[in-house]
Amino acid sequence: MAARAWSASGSARAPCTTRGWRGLAGAGAAPAPPRPAPARDTGGGFLLEEEPAAPRAPAHAPAPLAHRSLQPDCLECGRALAHSYLLDTFDYSVCDECRDDAEAHALVTRTEAKEQYLLKDCDLDKRSPALRCVRRRNPHRAHYSDMRLYLRAQVAERALQVWGDEAALEAERAAREERRLKAAATAERRRLRELRLAARSSLVRTRGAAPHQHAWGPERLRDEDLYERACTTCGHVETYEKM
Repeated sequence: MAARAWSASGSARAPCTTRGWRGLAGAGAAPAPPRPAPARDTGGGFLLEEEPAAPRAPAHAPAPLAHRSLQPDCLECGRALAHSYLLDTFDYSVCDECRDDAEAHALVTRTEAKEQYLLKDCDLDKRSPALRCVRRRNPHRAHYSDMRLYLRAQVAERALQVWGDEAALEAERAAREERRLKAAATAERRRLRELRLAARSSLVRTRGAAPHQHAWGPERLRDEDLYERACTTCGHVETYEKM
């Protein structure tokens, strides 16, 4: 039977259940404060706190197409295709054995797709069906957004849909190259003209410049009443008569 503590007035007092400081800290200590987010030096005199990236959900590979009626045929070898990297990633019916990572099935960036095949953003994203892509971290700029990589074969096929045929695409490439060379030649001529003007600036009289003032040297008698004097700056000789 637990003993009760009595106060000085004689009344019963509830048993003390308060633990010591050590026991309280050991039983239910306060959680440690969260660590501050890592800061990046922007070079402008202040630090920029980076928000931690949200963990990405694990990507699960889609299940293979089991039924033969749903399986497409490989575009290269013609075999039934139930599962492959290009089919699952880009919806492109080529098996792993026929996959050519060096040429047709190589990955190209969005910039390369627009420059080499003369496509626009709407051709990649808005024109149906929108081209699939995979996202990779930028290897040159870690703080830039992820790169979007497209399948070269699908990009080339989309370029033919936009321009009609290979001849029209080549003609547009030649026209753009000609315009680029013409613009470069114009810029080069302008630069050379500016260099020539800068080299001849000491000989070109600017608008509003004061006329030349002769600095006459000593006069000398030329013939009886005729005298002459020469400018010490330009060498001009003036002949005059004294009455």
